[in-house]
Amino acid sequence: MAEEGMVSTRGLIDAELGSLRRFTGILDSMPDEIKVYGEGDQQRSSKRISLNFKDLDVKEAVEPYHFPTNTIIIGLSNRKKSRWGVLSEGTPTDRTMGFNNVADLQYSKEQLDQDNANYVKPADRMDMKDCIGKRLGMVLTDGEESRPGPMDLYDARATDESHPKGMDVPTPAWTVYEIEGIGAAGAGAGGARALAEGMLDGKALNDFNPIAIAHPAIRADVALLAEIGIPPSAPNSFANLLVAADKFTKDEQEVYHKV
Repeated sequence: MAEEGMVSTRGLIDAELGSLRRFTGILDSMPDEIKVYGEGDQQRSSKRISLNFKDLDVKEAVEPYHFPTNTIIIGLSNRKKSRWGVLSEGTPTDRTMGFNNVADLQYSKEQLDQDNANYVKPADRMDMKDCIGKRLGMVLTDGEESRPGPMDLYDARATDESHPKGMDVPTPAWTVYEIEGIGAAGAGAGGARALAEGMLDGKALNDFNPIAIAHPAIRADVALLAEIGIPPSAPNSFANLLVAADKFTKDEQEVYHKV
């Protein structure tokens, strides 16, 4: 075993991604700065936003993270196919994620219907800057451990014979899955419990528990998460409570079915 402090080939992380994979934290500030790249005719500028979080609650990390703060730096873009687009609207594999999708959970169907007199225009809805001081849930779209899959984004370093100047490649990026006072992505109108019931239907607990515990909407419901996480033999476990309430049955293969 390697002694503490010695150089090791184990436990390596992607330097660009850091060690965090999912966390909640209070959005403390989001300053921007202009970065200039290149020289002469090749010179270009880019605005970058620093999302500064404090009072972190680390949910998932590839190595221990003991700091109370974290900063995510993202280039500002008005394109959906960008890291800022992923932050705003999730990825093609999960469009329930993303700041806009979670923020819009607070509005009624009428307020989101363009043909309704009560329609609230996107420009008048909650934006990121309105969440300074609120706790947000952030997740990396790397496709690992039930996290959302990455979106194909342009990378100038990814080249081949057909794309000598770069091409689109699956790129992990940060997105929002929860906003304090509003809820979490994927819960739907029935809430996290209704979501969990739908996930349990047709599954044994060995198949249900891992995907249920990994879902951000369920993870955000502490009481529900506790019911799912306790031993399945406990009478107050999630599945047993549903069977006792005659909402579910369990067959001989221990697969649960909604009544």
